[in-house]
Amino acid sequence: MSEWRVLITRPEPQASLWQARLGEAGLASVVVPVMVIAAVSDPTRRERVKQLILNVDHYQKAIFVSRNAVTHACEWLDAYWPQLPVGIEYFAVGSATARQLAHVDIKVTALGGEDSAMNSEALLADPALQQVAGEKVVIFRGVGGRDVLAATLRERGARVDYCELYHRELPAEAEKQLLQALAPAARAHDIVTVHSGESLQNLTALLEPHAALADYARTRPLLVPGERVAGLARKAGFNHLLVAHNASDNAMLETLQRYIDTH
Repeated sequence: MSEWRVLITRPEPQASLWQARLGEAGLASVVVPVMVIAAVSDPTRRERVKQLILNVDHYQKAIFVSRNAVTHACEWLDAYWPQLPVGIEYFAVGSATARQLAHVDIKVTALGGEDSAMNSEALLADPALQQVAGEKVVIFRGVGGRDVLAATLRERGARVDYCELYHRELPAEAEKQLLQALAPAARAHDIVTVHSGESLQNLTALLEPHAALADYARTRPLLVPGERVAGLARKAGFNHLLVAHNASDNAMLETLQRYIDTH
């Protein structure tokens, strides 16, 4: 077993899957989720989702931004569409999202490329999304988030609607768990990992009231998925960055192991 310890900040169930992958690679880890995914519960938001799902056959293209988007969307789709309508092209942001769609027998037209950044920008570069003038596109995602997909598709002439299915919330126990994991007596050769800009923001917010803990965390290597999140991390005071090509397990683990092998 390696002397390094990886701090996992992902929400469940992704945290446990990532921990298992790290264990297979001989890496110790501790899970401190700084985000929890919860289905929208507000009646107005749920009614909005219901109406979009009922009218999903009006769309020519459907984009899923994450595995969570697939999971929550399929719960709604299963309730109202025993058989999915024909004539819709399905798109995924990243290979993990595409695999989640494959599990429910939804064929993906494009995912942005296996070896690319596998983010919104990579998907928008796909030929299948260049000529969309006059088409209706629905984007399945959480509440809030980046607007680059919708903004760019609208510039290309598409009519775009969001189907916002879940919230990203800060877990009630996150601060306590983080304090315990990074307490002086518990410290090891720690590497902190974040898989999204939202997770980084939550981690920074949890550290802010604890100056000594924040200083320690900022001295540790921080593994991030891509240059966009790396830029956010630098602004937050993290300068020891390990930048993976994207947020896939393969890319994150490859970058992590490359660092460990040379230190």
